[in-house]
Amino acid sequence: MSKKDKEYWSTKLNKFSYKILREDGTEMPFSGKYNMQFENGVYKCKGCNAIWFESNSKFERWFGWQSSDK
Repeated sequence: MSKKDKEYWSTKLNKFSYKILREDGTEMPFSGKYNMQFENGVYKCKGCNAIWFESNSKFERWFGWQSSDK
């Protein structure tokens, strides 16, 4: 895998995504676009397109148990 520089990533990611993915930034709790997302699908890394997890394995974070009502 080749190492990509700052210029490469700044052309591939918007400002917010760059901060999160390249500068270890974070978003405010419960504020993310997918916080209350319950549609079936696959969640992927915006930078490299690697699969992070599938919707059927999404957890309710405040309980620590897998969500069963989705």
